[in-house]
Amino acid sequence: MQPPPYDQACAVGQTTIIRSVSGAQWNKPSPINTKTVSYHYSPPPSPSDVPTAVSTLLGLTKQLQEMLRLWSVCQASEEQVSDAYILVGMQFNVTVNAFKRHHIEMRDLFTIPTELRNVLETCLGEDPCPQTLELYMPQVRAILYRLLQGLQRVQAPYRKAIEAHRDASHRWSLSPVEEDLKRRSNGRLG
Repeated sequence: MQPPPYDQACAVGQTTIIRSVSGAQWNKPSPINTKTVSYHYSPPPSPSDVPTAVSTLLGLTKQLQEMLRLWSVCQASEEQVSDAYILVGMQFNVTVNAFKRHHIEMRDLFTIPTELRNVLETCLGEDPCPQTLELYMPQVRAILYRLLQGLQRVQAPYRKAIEAHRDASHRWSLSPVEEDLKRRSNGRLG
């Protein structure tokens, strides 16, 4: 049985985890127990804090890559790589929701966590060694690069949304005299 697509899983709060299982059961995801990894994770102080959410997500993707490298030289377990992946997925959700609060959709990136999970499952199904890492790391990097490009793409709409919010807030806070002065300074009388 295949796990649901990422956006459906998020909609119902279902998440899957890569688990260390041998043989034919390797590709079968098991339900995540967030209590086992939640102590590693601290979400941004404000859920709508986009810069913090993005920064945290990028930091966690670097940690995932490092954990995968450590796995390849037998200095990290499959479970540690899985936990690093889960943190990336959780922070991905935080980031998507932060942008959504500013009415910025990121639907084109919803496949990223699933694609990443699939590559990691295949990679971790192999013996840990530098050659395995060399084989799968380009795919991991390509997926993370697409994520980075997507985040860069939504920067301009985010800045525009923030600026519009500031303008609206400022406009409501001006006194009638200040509003008149602003119109005059912009060359509009009356």
